[in-house]
Order: sequence, then C-alpha cells, then structure tokens
Amino acid sequence: METSFLLTFLGASALLALLFSRGATLLKSPLIVGYIVAGAVLGPAVLNLISHEQILSMDVINTITLSFLGFGIGGELRWSELKKLGKSILTIVVFEATAAFVTVAVVTGLVLHSIPLGIIYGALASATAPAGTVDVIRQYKAKGNLTSTLYAVMGLDDIYALLLYTLAIPLAVIMLGGSTGVSIGAALGHAGLEVVIAVSVGVAMGFIMIQLAKSLHDRTAVLIFTLGIILLNCGLSLYLDVSPILLNMAVGIVAVNNNAIRARKIFSALGDWSPPIYVWFFVLIGTRLDFHLIGQYAPLVVLYILARSLGKWSGAYAGAKISKAPANTVKYLGFTLLSQAGVAIGLALAAAKTLEEMNLHTEAAQVMGVMTATTFLIMLVGPVMAKIALFKAGEATLT
Repeated sequence: METSFLLTFLGASALLALLFSRGATLLKSPLIVGYIVAGAVLGPAVLNLISHEQILSMDVINTITLSFLGFGIGGELRWSELKKLGKSILTIVVFEATAAFVTVAVVTGLVLHSIPLGIIYGALASATAPAGTVDVIRQYKAKGNLTSTLYAVMGLDDIYALLLYTLAIPLAVIMLGGSTGVSIGAALGHAGLEVVIAVSVGVAMGFIMIQLAKSLHDRTAVLIFTLGIILLNCGLSLYLDVSPILLNMAVGIVAVNNNAIRARKIFSALGDWSPPIYVWFFVLIGTRLDFHLIGQYAPLVVLYILARSLGKWSGAYAGAKISKAPANTVKYLGFTLLSQAGVAIGLALAAAKTLEEMNLHTEAAQVMGVMTATTFLIMLVGPVMAKIALFKAGEATLT
C-alpha cells in the first residue's frame, strides 16, 4: 500500500464522514449511516477514488477496530450484571444465531437448488456485527436491561457463530464432492481450541494490563499504554490465527472485574482514540458498495436479508421469552441484532477461498458478491433499527 494513498484516504474519509454524519443527524439517523454513505461516495460505485484492491489492502483497520470493539464489549461485562442475567444469555445466543443459520440455509438452499451452498450462507448469517450497535449505544447513552443483555449477547455471539461456521464448512465441502482432509469432529475441536487459546491469552494479557496500570496516573501515559496493549493483542491474534474480538474481550472482562477504578481510567482514556478508528471502519464498509453486484444477485440479496432478519428477530424473541427475560428485552432485542459487518466478511473471504480451491469459481464469486452487497445494505438499516428499539425500550436518550 502506498503511503501517500493511505494518508490521503484517512484524511479524506474522516472529513467526508464528518460532513455526511451531519446529514445523518438532520435526518435523525445514527451517525454510522453517514459514515457508510461517505465510504460509498469515495468507493468504486460513485467517485471511484479507491479501488477494490486498495480496499483489501487496508484490512489492518478491520483488525484494529474489531480489537477495540472486543475490548470495549468486555469492559461492559461485569460479573455482577452477568449474574443477574444468568443462563438467559446463553439461551438467547443459541436461539438467535441458530435461527438465523437455519432460516438462511433453508431459503438460500431452496433458491439456489443447493443444500451445501445454503449451509454456507446460513453459517455466514449467524454472526452479528457489534460495531454498529455499540456505536448507537454510545451515541444515545443507552442503559438498562436490554442494553446489558445486548452487550452480553454480542460478546458471546461471535464465539457461537465461529463454531457454527467451523462445523458447517467441512459438511458443505463434503456435500459438494470435495474434501478438506478434516472430519467434522476435528473441525469442531479446532474451533474449540481457537476459542480456548484466544480466551487464555486474553485473560493473561488482562491481568498483566491491570497490574501494570496501577503505576500509571497521567492520562496520556494510560492512553499510550492501553493502545500498546491493544495493538500488541492485534498482532497476537493474527499470529495465533484467533479472533481479535474474543481475545480483546477477555482482556476487557478481566480488567473491569479485577479493578473497577483502574479499568475506568483505562476505558476513559481510550475513548479519545475510538471515534476515528470506528469512522475509518465504517467508511471502508461503505466503499464496498457495488451496484453491479447488487443488481446481479438482487433476488438472492433480498431473500438473504429478509431470511436473516427473520431468523435473528424470531430467535432472539424465542430465546428471551423462554429464559423469562423482562418484557422490553423480549420485545425489542431482536431488532438490535441485525447488523452484519467485519466478522461476516472475514468468514465469507475464507469460504470463498475454500470454494476457489475446489474450482467452484462462480460460487466463490457469488458468495463474496452477496455478502458484500448484503453487508452494505444491512449496515444502513441495522443501526437505525437498533436506535428505534433502544428508544422504544426507554433506555436511550437524545444527545
């Protein structure tokens, strides 16, 4: 990646995102919508100031953002709150992710006349993007049972989605007539090992962080120290090939539950750096807009979005109802879980690579095309639905 291009993109995207976010505010939409539209303007679909290859070259921004998100979500998961929520969180996660998987798998499988491709799309649909929802929660200062439940669900959702994906891909490959050389049981065991490694490293880094932080009192020093830890965790997650969200979430959980005062100091200092990171992340999502892909796969894109939304909403509703969650959580939680972004795109890239290796080039292109188009469209709607749900539940306030 050329340095001049990187710096130009970071500067131009920040300024354009600021401009379009003002428009989003006037329309009473979450700021994230403005950021995504700014990316669409910069991308190939409108001004074409950034190519597809250049978009892919900035994947490091995705990794850093997912690390920030994981750390932030972990910082909201206090044991005292989790005890109140109890087993309901696990029930909700299993129901909402499984329902999305099954609904999308059945619908896309029938449309494409291919059960294995349906399974792949179902696996990709199970993940929920925390980025857009967290941004909305912070923008409108949401607090309450729904918000606490939402943080916990988002924290566990990616773990379960990863397990579903790891189990589904070998099964789909076998049904397509190929072989990964790995049994389904071994694949599931490998996914479990990834989770154990990520959590173990995260817990260790969390204890190290909270112990070293006690000697830091200056806000600038705390910020530099925290950034150093998170960026180090980014490198570790890439080196170990584990989820940056999960690893950093474990760090945040340990920090906030080990010493609340030091944790507050850490998260407060980090707040100065989070906004521009999120802006660049959402702008990059916007740059993926491709009218050709949306037009080419329009029926599949529409059915995927409808099936996934139905699965997420109905699964969350059923899980919350069965676990006897408060009425507002039962009623509105499903509307806050619609966003799809970095994790889904990352899994789609891996799935497309697997299909390419089987010489299924058309299917690989289709998977990437559909997931790119649906991610852009869902991220325009998902945060808006999250905002409406949080206000309806009486947990958000106008700023």
